[in-house]
Amino acid sequence: MKKSLFLGALAAVLCGCATLDNHVNMDWIPIGPDFPANKTQKVEVVSGRDQITRPYGNLGLLRIKNVDPDRDSLRRGIERGKKFVASKGADAMFLGQYNSAEDGASVPKVTLIIYAIKYVDNLTPQDQKAIEDFEVLGILNERTNS
Repeated sequence: MKKSLFLGALAAVLCGCATLDNHVNMDWIPIGPDFPANKTQKVEVVSGRDQITRPYGNLGLLRIKNVDPDRDSLRRGIERGKKFVASKGADAMFLGQYNSAEDGASVPKVTLIIYAIKYVDNLTPQDQKAIEDFEVLGILNERTNS
């Protein structure tokens, strides 16, 4: 029993080291409905509108704030964003950033700006229902928390 508790605590510590720093925070601004989750590895990362070649809708805006500007931290931030937008059913994420160094910050930090994109040229009946439900909730000015 003690051995399994020790291994569980060790795993939690190791997982904590592999994530972004605790001072990093995320906020999600929904614009469209949540769709059934997508697999993280299927989410495309695009950095220019010209890279989006299919009709799409924007599901929302994700901001990951206070990311250190080093390569590894940025990569972890992008992966965290990718996992989050996949949970909302996104097919792609349009990636941008704001770097506080541009405004002369003494300790520069990066805010990753991610638009969650859903391609609309091949919607499943389940996807179509999510859109219809969202439209009804919008008319009623209600949101569900999921």
